[in-house]
Amino acid sequence: MPKILLVEDNELNREMLSRRLVRNGFEVLIAVDGLQGVAMASTQSPDLVLMDMSLPGIDGWEATRRLKADAATRAVPVIALTAHAMSEDRAKALAAGCDDFDTKPIDLDRLLGKIHTLLQPAPPQPLWASDLTMPALAQSLPAFKTALDDLCHHAGIQPDLRDDLQVVLDEVCANIVQHAYPSGAPGAVRLLLRHWPALPALASGPEPRPAALEVTVIDQGKPFNPLTQPAPDVSQPLEERPLGGLGIHFVRQMTDSQRYSHSVAEGNRLTLVKHLD
Repeated sequence: MPKILLVEDNELNREMLSRRLVRNGFEVLIAVDGLQGVAMASTQSPDLVLMDMSLPGIDGWEATRRLKADAATRAVPVIALTAHAMSEDRAKALAAGCDDFDTKPIDLDRLLGKIHTLLQPAPPQPLWASDLTMPALAQSLPAFKTALDDLCHHAGIQPDLRDDLQVVLDEVCANIVQHAYPSGAPGAVRLLLRHWPALPALASGPEPRPAALEVTVIDQGKPFNPLTQPAPDVSQPLEERPLGGLGIHFVRQMTDSQRYSHSVAEGNRLTLVKHLD
């Protein structure tokens, strides 16, 4: 149950808002002035603070500044509550460190929307990342392979897995170099590399996400989805097999998931993921 600290000196406002928050599934802590609010935020570990700006002792602006200056409470989101709806009041609240701003009298649906937005977990960040753009030429492949080697080094990847990923990268990039752009007019190839940490399962889904390496290759050649290419029938004699399909077949075997998309702004985007667990 998320814990909200309500810092409000008006008894009627406290009672009305706290009851409505409890009915919506929150645990509510109460502070009646700014100093008590700062102290309780430090000792009670709320998930979010609703801060009235007009408080006795120290006002909500100063209380918020103290919360955001303390490493122990800096990450706790604060929503300013004030009867003033002027744009300069909102700017003043944000300058003090508030994460959002709402006006009195309280519109509960609007306030709940802001609370739920701020309580959403932050998106995960990669442990290590690289972004490299090179001409779509064979001479660019060594630089891409070096970038992948650096990623594998930072992630502590074993040599056999590193070699597999090098084959994957070579196949995808060689295909772009040979076929994506008109002959004699090479465009660019962009390589995005990510090393993602292992993430626990979220409430919305039972499966944790394992640590992974993510290799994304982007080009602005004509639209082409390699994942639609069927694997060749290797039982056929070599001269009878249709061209294409073998390279992406190996890529599928060596990675755990593959995604393709195309947009006018970005072009072709192929993302390959290899789990490390």
